[in-house]
Amino acid sequence: AHPRSRRARFTMSAARMAPLSAQEEQDKWLADAQNLVKQYAFYMKRALDDNNLREALKQASLMLGELRTTALSPQKYYELYMHVWSELRDLRIFFGDKTRHGRTNLELYELVQHAGNILPRLYLLITVGAVYIESKEGSAKDVLKDLVEMTKGVQHPIHGLFLRAYLSQESKDLLPDEVSSSGADGSELRAVDDTSPGQNNNNGGDVTDSVDFVLQNFTEMNKLWVRMAHGGAGVSETERREKERRELRDLVGKNLHVLSSLESLDLVLYKTTVLPKILEQIVNCKDDIAQPYLMDAVVQVFPDDFHVETLQTLLNAVPKLKPSVNVGDVLASLMDRLTQTSVESPELVNKFSENDALAKFQSCIGEVVAKQPTLSARERLRVHASLMHFAVAAHRDRLELVDGILDACADALGAPPTRNEEDASTSEASSPDRITQTPPPPMIVADPNAVRQLLSLLTIPLDTYDVVDVLSLRSYPRVMRLLQPVDAREMAVAIAKAVLKSTGAVVTDTKQVDTLFNFLSPLLVGGEDENENSADDEDFCEEQNLIARVTHRLRCGDLVTQFDMLKKAKAHFEKGGPFRMKHTLPPLAFVALRLGRDAARENSGDETETDETEKKKKVPSPFLKSILQFLHQVVTLLAHVAMSHEHALFLFLESARLADRIGADVVAVDFLERAMGLYEEEIVQPKKQKNALALIVGTLQRCVSLDTESKDGLIDKTMGFSARLLKKPDRVSALASCAHLRWGVVGGASAINNSADGVETSLDASVETSSDANAAAFPESHGDPADALSCLTRATKIATAALEASQTTGSGSGEAIGLLVTALNSYLWFFENGCVAVDATLVSRLVEQISHEVGRLSGALPGDVNAFLAATLRHVQAQKTAGGAVGERYRELTV
Repeated sequence: AHPRSRRARFTMSAARMAPLSAQEEQDKWLADAQNLVKQYAFYMKRALDDNNLREALKQASLMLGELRTTALSPQKYYELYMHVWSELRDLRIFFGDKTRHGRTNLELYELVQHAGNILPRLYLLITVGAVYIESKEGSAKDVLKDLVEMTKGVQHPIHGLFLRAYLSQESKDLLPDEVSSSGADGSELRAVDDTSPGQNNNNGGDVTDSVDFVLQNFTEMNKLWVRMAHGGAGVSETERREKERRELRDLVGKNLHVLSSLESLDLVLYKTTVLPKILEQIVNCKDDIAQPYLMDAVVQVFPDDFHVETLQTLLNAVPKLKPSVNVGDVLASLMDRLTQTSVESPELVNKFSENDALAKFQSCIGEVVAKQPTLSARERLRVHASLMHFAVAAHRDRLELVDGILDACADALGAPPTRNEEDASTSEASSPDRITQTPPPPMIVADPNAVRQLLSLLTIPLDTYDVVDVLSLRSYPRVMRLLQPVDAREMAVAIAKAVLKSTGAVVTDTKQVDTLFNFLSPLLVGGEDENENSADDEDFCEEQNLIARVTHRLRCGDLVTQFDMLKKAKAHFEKGGPFRMKHTLPPLAFVALRLGRDAARENSGDETETDETEKKKKVPSPFLKSILQFLHQVVTLLAHVAMSHEHALFLFLESARLADRIGADVVAVDFLERAMGLYEEEIVQPKKQKNALALIVGTLQRCVSLDTESKDGLIDKTMGFSARLLKKPDRVSALASCAHLRWGVVGGASAINNSADGVETSLDASVETSSDANAAAFPESHGDPADALSCLTRATKIATAALEASQTTGSGSGEAIGLLVTALNSYLWFFENGCVAVDATLVSRLVEQISHEVGRLSGALPGDVNAFLAATLRHVQAQKTAGGAVGERYRELTV
């Protein structure tokens, strides 16, 4: 039975079945057509094997007849076309072998024209024509011209597009690609004479003939493609047609790729013939889909140097496109291409300047914006962002161009003027001859894509130029005003990161501080809906940490100017509220402390800290007093507004050290008292109390200019805090540390035991102390030995009381012995440094007590305490063998 009859029966039976979906119908029709193609191809190949030309042409014509279907979508039709195209390969090979069919190519060319239907006839004609040209028997120029004219007979859009695509595919390697001989005026000098078959003699044409052929094929394909837009009414039908057209666009664009691949295509031919005809077709088609695609294809397929030399011609066509076309994407594509060229081929950058490419782009963008008021904010930002990329890549040394682009973008989106511009416009508008017009409202940039383009536009200069120079541009704040609050925060983060990325000092004067923090204001000023939960947000903390790091970049060689910069920063930080000041004030205080140390060093001419033996009364300069006053304000804000008590306590103590260093003892005492007030009122957790007391003791130890009465009062207060600690190990450690405030050595580091449980302090390193170090006499001391012994005695009593309590409860003896070992280490430090109140009898008695308690536990001592005790005893034995006064004193011990 004939295949057609079988398909008819199948169609009738399918009609009785349940209705199919559109996709299922497409799949069924495609499968049916492909089955028929396979059958016809089988018969065709069998005829080819028998060298039966007529039967092969008959079956090939039937196979190609399946391409006449109108039931398939472009995607399914493409699958069918590729199936047929693969089968035609065998037929082309057969046509190329004269020994198999015994006909000349000219005879074949005439024979296939007898096919009954035009579509199979033209496919066969193109196949034979390709063999005809390849054999050199026919003129490529004439054959191609004949083929491109005859394909006009198929006007069905899909059929015609695929037919011409087949023509382009088969002829792309056969196009004449030789330069024509022409005179200076472009007139042809050679005569093209007819030649006999088998002689080419350059009768096949030249590159201009190839260009004419491809352009004609491109024009006809584009017309067919655009015609597909006209069909049934309805939204769904229109969307379906647009989808189908987008699926077929590459068929049209391949013609431009063929043109660009012609080696003999030079700038003159491109400039005078190729580009004008392509642009004419693009502009005249007036199609929303074809125009942007083909413009982008022109940009992508032709060389960069061609675009540079023909830039004005290309840009002249952009405003002529339909208003509904996204011209922003078209211009951005071209500028992005040239930007990439600037990076990859720096030698072309000079050509950009010679052809004034940037000015041409700016002029074109301005004309497009003026002619198309409905242009979306995204497209306006897209073109200006690409223009910014191009300007930075091609003219990196000209920052003023960046300002001009930002200004043009601000105008294009109706951004409000800056304050200076408003004042100027107000004065100008007050003129009696001036007719004022209300400017249009600024465009709202809320679309995510538009926001992304705006952020890119603002970020590009930051990544290229000095951050402060960019922020000082007149138009930069205008463009930033277009951002919504949430987007402004993202931009502020980008600015802060750019500041941190730059090397060295970035902000060097007060004006720059104002400029920078005005741009960072979205991070510095909170909204009304902020609360404690938002303050704990991870993004919020990260943003504030960026501000804190930026604060450390406020540096200037002149100390007075830097102090003014810190005061400006403080004014900005105070607007942020407590949740922000918790993060921003501490770094400000640290920078102020560093400034104070630099000023003190410059004032004294000595880079080292004041020696404890220096008794001369210093008088701080007014500038140093101002710094201390500034520190007092900042830390007080931190303590009472931001509720960051631990930070404030530490900064009060550091400020006290600075005041003590410059001789401002009264101010130092005030700072210390405020720190102790914070400890007493706000620090309630035992661990934090212990750490805070360690800081207070360390600070008091290093303050040397305080008067005796004030210092004694502060020490007594500190001892009171130590005695009231909740945990006994903390009390023992704190009281032992306070002993160093009562007595110490001059010029030496006091070994203050700050460990939580007395176990972390190890004296193993002391075993290696050289005998030469111990040979020296005891260092000079200060303070009252009896007072130091009093502190040690109180610490020992607490440890003993803990031991007695453990004996009553039956648990905790090991930890109590650890407290005695901690006290023993403090005794040994004073004993070793020559404190007369701590003699061998006291130390031996304590060692004996510890040994007795350890023996009572019968070796059940915790491992950490046991290691601590063993290290202490090794130290004692090592010191006994040492020489000098220390060794002699240690030998008095009974251990």
